[in-house]
Amino acid sequence: MPTVFPPPPLLKRIQFFLNLLWMNNFVRFYLFVRRLYRVGYYKDAPTFTLAVPQHKLPSYWVPSTAEVYLPKSYPTSTSSSTILAPTNRFPLFFTIHGGGFNVGHPVLDSEFNRYISDAASCIVVALAYRKTPYSRWPIQVQDLTALVVELLKDERISHIYDPSKVAVGGFSAGGNLSTALSIQPELKGKIQTVVPVYPVLDFTMTTQEKLALRPKDAPPDVLRNMGDFFSFGYVPRGTDRENPSLSPLFAKAEDLPENIYLVGCEYDMLNIDSRKFYEKFGKVKKNLVFDEVKGVRHGFTHQSVERMDSKANERLSKITFELYDRIAVWLTDLWTEKKVIYAPFEETGNGELEDDIVIL
Repeated sequence: MPTVFPPPPLLKRIQFFLNLLWMNNFVRFYLFVRRLYRVGYYKDAPTFTLAVPQHKLPSYWVPSTAEVYLPKSYPTSTSSSTILAPTNRFPLFFTIHGGGFNVGHPVLDSEFNRYISDAASCIVVALAYRKTPYSRWPIQVQDLTALVVELLKDERISHIYDPSKVAVGGFSAGGNLSTALSIQPELKGKIQTVVPVYPVLDFTMTTQEKLALRPKDAPPDVLRNMGDFFSFGYVPRGTDRENPSLSPLFAKAEDLPENIYLVGCEYDMLNIDSRKFYEKFGKVKKNLVFDEVKGVRHGFTHQSVERMDSKANERLSKITFELYDRIAVWLTDLWTEKKVIYAPFEETGNGELEDDIVIL
């Protein structure tokens, strides 16, 4: 029996639609201003960009430009910006930004992309996708699948990456899309690793149901006022919410990659998704790690730190880069075939985080 939600009342649907339009356009303007003044996220520029020919993608409106980060270990010419062919091929890591499927840009992950590229010595390719309310599921999954298929065979990078070491990951909505991407038939066997960070993996529960399962001492959830309209914007009316390409929690174990590094946040309403995913697949996947970061909320890696006090900023920065280090070590050990025992990270927090703008 399909899991289908009834549509919200008409006035609520109008409100949700206006919320989505406002957020989409506000963040577009916000990012334009930051690009104009080269501040914040824009300090970690990609090494170069690649544009996939538009006729190879499902629509003219598909974002076709990917941002490519080469690691500091990559050989480059000292006399020019020439990209040389390496002696050994590098692992390849696709990243997909978050934003409730409604806002965002690959530049929001530029700090992570640069850090992971250098720390794990891999090529990072950051992808974009069409946003709600103009486009809804499954358009985003289809766009990204087509984009990755084309990039994997693109002669401009196909000679520098190792096809046996391909990963995909993302934050929040990007965590959902990266996991959904990894089970698409067109990419079966071509993606061996997925790294979803505080992802939404189950659309069969309402925002209120997920909020009720958070720890009793948790501070207000950053998605408490956004979860319903993000879901409304992404999931078309009448959709079976147990479709694995929408809710990867319902995927078959054999369709998922063997290597999964799953990150959850203790105070995040989406943490229940990660817990259920780990409980379902933890015993059947040979290399599935669940890294539950304590004392933090959804989007802690991408807080707008300028509005926070220095102690909160310092604490979140420390926890964020320790997480990035753990991901980098895990990827490096995986790609170099080292046999190590993973020790879960334990962090205690008092939950005293202020409300802030979170763009995931």
